[in-house]
Amino acid sequence: MKTNLSKRVLTLLLALCLVFSLTACGGDTGSSGSTADKSSSSTAETSGGDASTPESSQTGNTEDGPLTPYAEPVTITVGMQSSAVQQFKDGDTFEDNVWTRKIKEELNIDIEIAFTADISTDAYNNKLNTLLASGDLPDVFRHGDHTYLKQAHDAGYLMDITDVYEQYATDAVKAYQEQFPDCFKGISFDGRMFGYPYMTDNFHQAFNLWIRDDWLENTNSQPPTTVEEMVELAKLFTTGDPDGNGVDGDTFGLGLAGDVLQNNYGTLCGLFAAYGVPAFQKTGIFYRGEDGKITNSYLDPACKDALTVAKELYDAGVFDPEFVVKDVASMETDVATGKIGMMYHACWGDWHPFNLTYQADGTITRPYKIPTVEGTKPQLGILSNQTFDFFMISSKCEHPEALIKILNLYEKTAISGSEEDFQTYWADEQYRFCPIFIGIPTELFSEQVLAALEKGDPGDLGGTALQYYNYSSGFGYGDGPMKDDTNAYGTWGQISQYGSMPIDLAHQAAGEEVVNIMANDIPDIWVQNSSVLGDMVLQEFIDIITGTKPVDHFDQFVTEWLNAGGQETLDELEKLYPAQ
Repeated sequence: MKTNLSKRVLTLLLALCLVFSLTACGGDTGSSGSTADKSSSSTAETSGGDASTPESSQTGNTEDGPLTPYAEPVTITVGMQSSAVQQFKDGDTFEDNVWTRKIKEELNIDIEIAFTADISTDAYNNKLNTLLASGDLPDVFRHGDHTYLKQAHDAGYLMDITDVYEQYATDAVKAYQEQFPDCFKGISFDGRMFGYPYMTDNFHQAFNLWIRDDWLENTNSQPPTTVEEMVELAKLFTTGDPDGNGVDGDTFGLGLAGDVLQNNYGTLCGLFAAYGVPAFQKTGIFYRGEDGKITNSYLDPACKDALTVAKELYDAGVFDPEFVVKDVASMETDVATGKIGMMYHACWGDWHPFNLTYQADGTITRPYKIPTVEGTKPQLGILSNQTFDFFMISSKCEHPEALIKILNLYEKTAISGSEEDFQTYWADEQYRFCPIFIGIPTELFSEQVLAALEKGDPGDLGGTALQYYNYSSGFGYGDGPMKDDTNAYGTWGQISQYGSMPIDLAHQAAGEEVVNIMANDIPDIWVQNSSVLGDMVLQEFIDIITGTKPVDHFDQFVTEWLNAGGQETLDELEKLYPAQ
């Protein structure tokens, strides 16, 4: 367990705020690391060739510093994720918003949107796969698939930004590399940076069971603590009248998506975890089993116990019978229309999708610890800190230093800026418009914000942590002064005594999280076969849940998975990650 992580993050941010205050007083626009000769002193290497950093004459300045604007406009092309989460204000668009305007005003950089695609469906990933085949990548784009990262790197499509990052990043931005070293390892090959990582400590990937307050109250029920109680409550939510509309049986007790193992809402990963299976996405988690050998989540015989329960729920009508075709977007519709009472979901449920029901009628949906099985220690699968989201920069990018300048501007504005800056450039999902940004999940501030909330005093909290304290305390229990603020509701659903973070931190403290042993070193056989093996898992589990195959067919499936490249993957992982 990483102790005092949040305290270290807070200390870092306060120190960075002081750095910017001092440099502002001296009239400097960036860090003390910029010098007159930097603009021509080095080159940014790429995996497909060399990309020279711009000469000072290109900027029209004798000093080209971390936040120096260009004398002539330069253009950066961006592949942008879209989703229902994104909020557009005052007629803003992906092409024209608070960040595109600020970047233009302060750096003279034009942002050109190469494409937008929905991240809540397969659209975004499909678009990136198409571009990978052609090599025609935008200058910068965000992704979370490290197999894709390796493929793009090996094909020579990504830029080595090590030197340009060292030359242009402010001290404030560089400090994150010391704070989150694993994240930077995740985007490095042979010690060189081929992207920019999202900062994370993945303890918060544990799943929770989210339940509507009003359905519990209407059925005079208590939150379930065991799987058996969860099954009974789900059946009650299905056959009774939990929504109080006078009609029995027009609701679904537990939400389930077609990708029953997705890291999102409508998953069954929380159910599998209760049986000691560290499920995570359809590819699972690689870890050392009791015999000391590396195995995969979906080879565990306990999967049959979880699948047996899932089939019981399906047979009882607890799931929408059309769940197989349900994607994230259709799940959102079911939540928004009040058709679902419970769902396994990640820690951010009150940010989305349960903000939809809260905005509609004030209904609060809360996270609870996953119901467990007597005599079985829950095991929640989480990824290595090296394998979270990241931004990739194309080897064809003509101005990689422009992206580092944008990072510097983001840090200065959204992280170390004023409260007004925070509300303008971060809150209400506005940070997503920035082509490349420093992602620091809300959860990383949990420990010190929770401690302050318990005292009822923010104490020496500052910057982002203080904003989260104000949001959570201001929400109350839907009756505080910030009850109508969706940022407050989302933060409260994570960082409060009723939120997901106390639950997830407790899982971590109890040793109930299993970290994927596979980090940045990925076997070639897994790169080639992971999609096929993942699809095999998903189809097998759906077939068992719907009754197309008996539960005992799982044993045959294990053999098929191993023969389809699974065993070779396990063998290669033993070489890459030898037992210590």
